[in-house]
Amino acid sequence: MTDVRKNLIIIIFLLTGAVIILLFLNLNSSWEKQRAEILDSYSAPANLPKRISRGPVNFFEPQGSKVIFYEESDSTIYEAGLDGKNKKELARIPGVTKIVFSPSGYELVATVSEKNTLKNYYFDLKNSKRAELPKDAEDIVFSPDARKIAYYFYNAKIGEGNILIANPDGSDSKTIFRTRIKNPILIWSQNNLIVFYLKEEDNQSLAFSVRPDGKGFQRLTEEELALYTSREIDEISAFKELGIKTAAVKISLLKDNLIFLNAKDGKLYSLGF
Repeated sequence: MTDVRKNLIIIIFLLTGAVIILLFLNLNSSWEKQRAEILDSYSAPANLPKRISRGPVNFFEPQGSKVIFYEESDSTIYEAGLDGKNKKELARIPGVTKIVFSPSGYELVATVSEKNTLKNYYFDLKNSKRAELPKDAEDIVFSPDARKIAYYFYNAKIGEGNILIANPDGSDSKTIFRTRIKNPILIWSQNNLIVFYLKEEDNQSLAFSVRPDGKGFQRLTEEELALYTSREIDEISAFKELGIKTAAVKISLLKDNLIFLNAKDGKLYSLGF
């Protein structure tokens, strides 16, 4: 009888231990599931993407709670809310091959094809102004305050390139630097340096910077150049979760929104968080 009692006590002890283990595993599983849900809700978008443009878009620039963009189907620059509402036509510019928006978004430089000839124009969308820029001006960029532009001009006769600055309408232009580099890429950085660089065959960069007054010339390392060129937004989990492949992404600074071109249809969308 004593042995039976001992066996019963052992069985009860083992069953009790098994129950405790199962409860622990269940609680742990619930916690892991809850933790995953918390993390997912933190990184997941608040809403599904909202289409902004009617047709494919080539160029766009967020402006707070709005976005300015160029629709190629009707050659028109529009302004709209991030939800696609209150769409407003700003200008019609046929034959656009490239647009560089100013920081304000309401001024821009457009390269336009006219009778098989490429021309550069400055547009002030708020004041309905247009001015033709030098046709040989290349890689035009705005200053951070949008008061000036910088561009590159190559003089084939002497085999020399020039970096110039001017007013946005092309007036009061002056050469600030001469270089043997042909067709460099220009950036006017937020710390007011004009950076120009060239990708070489081995994918290394030949990069330099100069102040707008033409002084302070220096060569940049790959690491220093990366500070000015690493602007791409990638590896966004929200896009992966939604199965969206993007062609370009920008952030709306005054709203928690990503503005992007859908690689599938070329249209402009916003994604809120």
